[in-house]
Amino acid sequence: MITPNDIATKDFKKVAVGYSPEEVDTFLDDLYEDYERLYAETKNEKVQVEETSSQTEQITNLQKTLERTLTLAEAAAEETKAAAKAESEAIIQNAKLQAEEILQSARTKTYELEQEMAALQNRYELMRTRVKLLLYAEIELLDKNEILAEKDEVRKASE
Repeated sequence: MITPNDIATKDFKKVAVGYSPEEVDTFLDDLYEDYERLYAETKNEKVQVEETSSQTEQITNLQKTLERTLTLAEAAAEETKAAAKAESEAIIQNAKLQAEEILQSARTKTYELEQEMAALQNRYELMRTRVKLLLYAEIELLDKNEILAEKDEVRKASE
């Protein structure tokens, strides 16, 4: 590639028939200035393109990193959700088991209390019957004592 310095230092051979050296020098000076400006702009644009390319690469890397992070976060969220669901199911299952144990315990206690109540009722009936029998026996004794007392009175009166 031709540099502005190549243009500035270029020497042409002089011939008898040809172009005006002043016009050629003026044109070359103008060409030199324009070329130098374009050359500098091109260098600056290359630097900007490289910087933009570097920034684009960084942004691309950042985007990939963010995508991976998002994927990992989504996976972690799904794992957390699954773990929470499993834990809630375990808690519900445990609660059901405890409820069943409490119900079974209550049924057992109810049965025991019903048995105790039946036993107490049987005992009450037995005691009631005994007291009645005892009272009947006492009444019978009283009746016999009255009869004996009357017989004694009649015997005493007859004597």
